[in-house]
Amino acid sequence: MIPLPGKPAATTPPSSPAPVARNTEIATAAWEVPLEPIGQPVVADGVALVYAKTATGVNAHAFSVADGKQLWTQPVHPGYEAPSVPLEPVITRTASGRSTAIFLQAATAPAGLESDEAWWTAPVAFDLSTGKELYRGQPEVVSTRPFACDGLLDLCFVAYDQESQSIEHWVDIDSGEETGGADVNPLTGVFRPIGKELYSVVEDGVEKLAHVSFGEVLWEVETEKIFGKGASADFGGRFIYSEKLDLFVGSMWINPTNVSPDKFAEQTFTMNLRETAKTVGFRASSGRVLWTADGSTLDCSQTMGTEATTLEDGDSFPLRCEFTEGHIEFPSGKYRSAKSKLVGYYPLTGDVSWETEPVDVGWSTRELIPTAGHGDHAIAGVPRSQNLLDTRTGKFRGTSFEDVFICLEQAMYPMPPGGPYKDVSGSGSFWAFPCMKSGSAVPALTYGALMDVSTADQDTAVISFEGKVAGYKLLKDFV
Repeated sequence: MIPLPGKPAATTPPSSPAPVARNTEIATAAWEVPLEPIGQPVVADGVALVYAKTATGVNAHAFSVADGKQLWTQPVHPGYEAPSVPLEPVITRTASGRSTAIFLQAATAPAGLESDEAWWTAPVAFDLSTGKELYRGQPEVVSTRPFACDGLLDLCFVAYDQESQSIEHWVDIDSGEETGGADVNPLTGVFRPIGKELYSVVEDGVEKLAHVSFGEVLWEVETEKIFGKGASADFGGRFIYSEKLDLFVGSMWINPTNVSPDKFAEQTFTMNLRETAKTVGFRASSGRVLWTADGSTLDCSQTMGTEATTLEDGDSFPLRCEFTEGHIEFPSGKYRSAKSKLVGYYPLTGDVSWETEPVDVGWSTRELIPTAGHGDHAIAGVPRSQNLLDTRTGKFRGTSFEDVFICLEQAMYPMPPGGPYKDVSGSGSFWAFPCMKSGSAVPALTYGALMDVSTADQDTAVISFEGKVAGYKLLKDFV
């Protein structure tokens, strides 16, 4: 049964926030490996897979969760999504139950097709435990990194065909069999996934959003009919899918001017921040818009988990940020007199459950510190400091200066040589550091803070820091 829009009783928050009751016992790393990670690891079957910087690019490293011993390493090519989509490890499980790392590697272009405006890459798959190569695709101009295919097959990717149109491929890693074209994704034009089962499609100069599930296009709707004039996935967007609620919640940046984005750096002008972003809740099954919130974005909450929220089975509210005033200046791209507030909202209506007082936002200040967690708390801004916020109530929670949390900082990596991007850094995800509720760094993690890490396996939490990857044996009380 599809739930009706409204405020379900299950989302009613408690009358007062519960104490955090963080464990303050200092955790000592069981092992550490010196690396320059560009994001957090992914773990499966006792193996941690992490990406790290090299002098000229990125390598994948697989470590034993038990002792930190390196099992194998391979070079990784970020592909065309390098500047805009964080490069993160992907593990898929084959039909035979084998955990497999999938990514792109550099490949040689066919004779006569070399170009410094294109990267030729091949999708590859390696056994997670042994590093044995299981699959290597043909060299292609691949437009998306490999991803898992709706639980049907092991490896998907989108590439350009000879007419520069998109074609999706599905690969069965165990057999090496590959299928592509309209049989697996009947979308036409140039398309790419931008969320779970959600694609951006551009054809004849018009962008649409499309919901594609198990090789079937459920609907296509023009992007501007959902987000308004000037909205485009090319400007950046973030989307959350809730199967439980039959709901997509997404935010997009909007260009309300007649100035082409490639001309922004050539002109001096300002845009009202209330007009540059919008968050929309819409039915996953039909694309029907349920609610909109002008001047708001999900970008600020990209590190927030959803397990403890009403998008899944919890009672905490998901978060969005809303600009209340200010402008963005071009060509610098900097904010001027910008203020933003944090909002906890009902997913099916967009209605505000609680909101914080607006704070100044800019290069050095922000309304939300990126933090590891499951969605039940956040380190949020107040006018003169940061504090721990209960996302069920919007009230600040009782904590002491002995409590330790995990804060995250953006990681970048060097682009591989050649290709379409010059003098641009690639976007990693995040490395971590132990912090207080103020967001200030502290010397060491605690066992309580490690409860927020999703990369735990075999009673061990694996986490990336600046300059190293470490494994922590968890106390039995926290396993």
